[in-house]
Amino acid sequence: MILKCLVIEDEPAAREIMHRYISQCPDLVLLGSHEDPFSAQTFLDQNAVDLIFLDINLPGMSGVSFLRTLIKPPLVIFTTAYPQYAVDGFDLEVVDFLLKPFSFERFYKAVNKAKDRMLPKSATLINQKITVKADKMIYQIDLDELLYIESCGDYTSVFCTDKKLITHETLKSWEEKLKGFSFQKIHRSVLINLQKIDHIDGNMAIVGKHKVIVSEAFREQLISQLLARNITRVG
Repeated sequence: MILKCLVIEDEPAAREIMHRYISQCPDLVLLGSHEDPFSAQTFLDQNAVDLIFLDINLPGMSGVSFLRTLIKPPLVIFTTAYPQYAVDGFDLEVVDFLLKPFSFERFYKAVNKAKDRMLPKSATLINQKITVKADKMIYQIDLDELLYIESCGDYTSVFCTDKKLITHETLKSWEEKLKGFSFQKIHRSVLINLQKIDHIDGNMAIVGKHKVIVSEAFREQLISQLLARNITRVG
């Protein structure tokens, strides 16, 4: 998959780095580079673009404000030296948020997220079931109803939309069982369904009526995944 991209960056040194990184990616084609949002808008009016690398601090109008003016924006990756703008990225459903200075490896990871966003998505959890042994019974649980799993000593608590089950399985066995689906660790003892997170409030993930703690070690990875999926917001 080849993505046609545009760079909007007013700092010459940062713009040069972006050009170099893009030239190293066989799946990117640079259509243009602009120092301000107004000239970029003129370009967008006349050209189809798949992806914009958008600086936030720009002359005349911020990248955040510019993106809000676009009626049908392409995919966007924010680039900035100011981490406080990450929340705006969630609100605007951007692909990723690159904090300057960033490595080529981090840049290319963002590109891969954009490519993944371009692929048609299937509802992988719909009609998928998993077998759970609990309370001397065997349950068939729809993965779409599974909210999160919490390790409690030798047991795991399985929280579903309508029930809570206690099993003798380890959290590691659950990780293996759910590999390939939208589940991720947010704490050493918690595995959560990313599609069921309503929002992040500080160090808590809100899932329905549940508040689940997010450890600092997993928070950045969680936010990155949620950005890629466009399924939540940070508060």
